[in-house]
Amino acid sequence: MIKRIVLLCLIGTLWSCGSTKDSANAGLKNEILDNLVAQKSFLIESEWAQPMNTNAINSVAGSGLLLPGNSGSNISLIGNPNYLKVEGDTITAYLPFFGERQLTGGFSDSNAIEFKGIPDKLKISKNSKKNTYTLLFSIKERTEVYQVTIMLFNNLTSHIHINSSQRNFIRYIGKVSELPKEDVSLEGL
Repeated sequence: MIKRIVLLCLIGTLWSCGSTKDSANAGLKNEILDNLVAQKSFLIESEWAQPMNTNAINSVAGSGLLLPGNSGSNISLIGNPNYLKVEGDTITAYLPFFGERQLTGGFSDSNAIEFKGIPDKLKISKNSKKNTYTLLFSIKERTEVYQVTIMLFNNLTSHIHINSSQRNFIRYIGKVSELPKEDVSLEGL
């Protein structure tokens, strides 16, 4: 009986040490996220695209054109180049688009969502209870206008929601990190 009580106390002590480590790790991630947003300097790389589920998307998914593990409403982007960068007041994005276009965007060699510039009406808000940030803005690239909502979570994950003037809604799920340091070459010195 005494051995069981000692064993339970030991397990309880080890368990509480693990939760202290987890809360310390969460606190560090909160601090990292706070710094990235305060400096307006971060990179989001998406791992999943979630297009609006329509009959056309379901037809593509049912035809076997998507790789295993993908569905019409959840497409893996791992291995596909994509990003959304915030550098001061400038936001740049290259996000592969899966879904339906309502209007053609003219003659272009890319079907991705691409923009670069200073967004209109950028609003950044923090939910202190959940330690999350929401960025809302609109940005125009050529003839297309994007309404973008970015949610940054305290575990350094992100959701990007994009409504377009010419395409159906799409969401991207990924990870947020610091911008990579630029390589400084010694050539020319």
